Amino acid sequence: MIATRNPKDAKPRRALKSAARAGEAVLEIDEGAVRDIMARLARVEGQVRAVQRMLDERRDCHAIVQQLGAARTALERATAQLMVSSLAQCIRSAKNGADEVEIQKLMATFTKLL
Repeated sequence: MIATRNPKDAKPRRALKSAARAGEAVLEIDEGAVRDIMARLARVEGQVRAVQRMLDERRDCHAIVQQLGAARTALERATAQLMVSSLAQCIRSAKNGADEVEIQKLMATFTKLL
């Protein structure tokens, strides 16, 4: 879920560090989901570097394409995990009167990815 940063928020959260300006939207999902997504992205980064090395070494096309496919799949899974975590947080917040517009935006974004 994306929410507006509250300058009075006393909780030191890693996600809030990047939201330097008051009023800037921040990602609000649990830290476990963030760690999982970051781990997936680190794997993608490693796979892309491996593809670069393979190209530099003029390795077999089939092996390179296989690695590119693995990187794409890992990136798609990270995207889906982010969307599911955001949507779940938004739905939890909806029980407490969260904005229906935000839920609709997340659902539309998720649908575009399918």
